[in-house]
Amino acid sequence: MFSVLRSTSTKIVFDDVIYHDSVELETFIPWFMCQIIERDEIHHCSLSSVKLVTSINSLMSICHYYQIDQIYLVSPNYLNKSNEWKIDRLHSILIADYSNEEGKFDVYKFVLAAGGCLIHHQTGIKDIEAQVTFDLLVDFEYLKMQSVSEEDGIKKPNQN
Repeated sequence: MFSVLRSTSTKIVFDDVIYHDSVELETFIPWFMCQIIERDEIHHCSLSSVKLVTSINSLMSICHYYQIDQIYLVSPNYLNKSNEWKIDRLHSILIADYSNEEGKFDVYKFVLAAGGCLIHHQTGIKDIEAQVTFDLLVDFEYLKMQSVSEEDGIKKPNQN
């Protein structure tokens, strides 16, 4: 979760929204940087903005309500197997279910646009990828192509 740093003063207040110049990440989990495009129908222009989210559910909501430009995974060192946090553009996210005597767990496979993937889960099992079958949760490249097609007046697939 993100929170405003306690020592940070308010930078701007606009339409009852308070803007700050820094936030604090309170947990060491992967999070997502979502570059979206918002259309201003009054001024007939598009604006790009960035949303920072820490949950898959919030990410899926953003994908549903906004036009996606790029989605980035910001991963801690334990996930990307390095000595530092990394940021990578995401191609897609796959999901699998895993159950054992301790409960049911979601296992996520983050497919990176540059190639490769990262597996994220809370099970504590090292080689879990071989024990589960992944299904596509979201394909960001497909969403991006849909947004471009829609802008050109082309219907999205599965619309009547």
